[in-house]
Amino acid sequence: MPTRRGNHTASARFKRPRAPRSLLLLLLAVLAGLISAYALSQSGTGQAQEPQTPVSTAAALEETRARIDVLGDSYVAGSDEGGKGLSNWTSLTGTRFYEDGNPVELNPVAQPGSGYITRGATGLVFGEAANQFLSPEADVVLVFGSRNDGRQSDAAMYEAARSLYMDLQTLAPKAEIIVVGPVWVDANVPSSISANNQAIARAAADAKVRYVDALAEGWFAGSDSTLIGTDGVHPTNAGHAYLADKIYPILAETVAGLAR
Repeated sequence: MPTRRGNHTASARFKRPRAPRSLLLLLLAVLAGLISAYALSQSGTGQAQEPQTPVSTAAALEETRARIDVLGDSYVAGSDEGGKGLSNWTSLTGTRFYEDGNPVELNPVAQPGSGYITRGATGLVFGEAANQFLSPEADVVLVFGSRNDGRQSDAAMYEAARSLYMDLQTLAPKAEIIVVGPVWVDANVPSSISANNQAIARAAADAKVRYVDALAEGWFAGSDSTLIGTDGVHPTNAGHAYLADKIYPILAETVAGLAR
């Protein structure tokens, strides 16, 4: 009878020989190379392609933001009395839009000391500044002012205002135009400023643009005159916050109408 040891010896003769370890490693390396070559062949540049990501929500929102250009004098630019940087009513208005979930692009085009006819610190009247700086893609253009025009003839004031509004309709053809008339520092409005206001209002009506009569609405009249700085001309920071409270609802209503 064969011994158990003999059985072990007999069965060992019929086992499949094992491949050397070095051969297995070689085969694995070749297989990995083939897989890498295939992957590279599927890319146009010979490099692995990063998956394309969709346009971010932030970028999409940027494309849909309304663009508002504000054309005016130092009441737009701010002064040493107030309204510099984030205290300016245009900045405060932009912040209000953002907080209300409807951010806009708001671009002040300010010419201190200027008006429809009077040349300011930059040597430009409103119309010239519009030609140089107004965005043709603006959705809203707001013209603010100006008390700087002083005493003008009714015809000259009317023609300067109407020409500006017609030019704006050409420069920014899709824009809604809003005009805020001259602002005074209290209820004692000089007759020349009142006369200019009337001429500007007629020009706005004839050009079919919205007119906000700040004198008739009593901006900075009564106790609100304390919001004018010590120079007796320019609003303080609180005065700019006051202007933002006046102007934001007008712009918000206009921007909301753009979507309809």
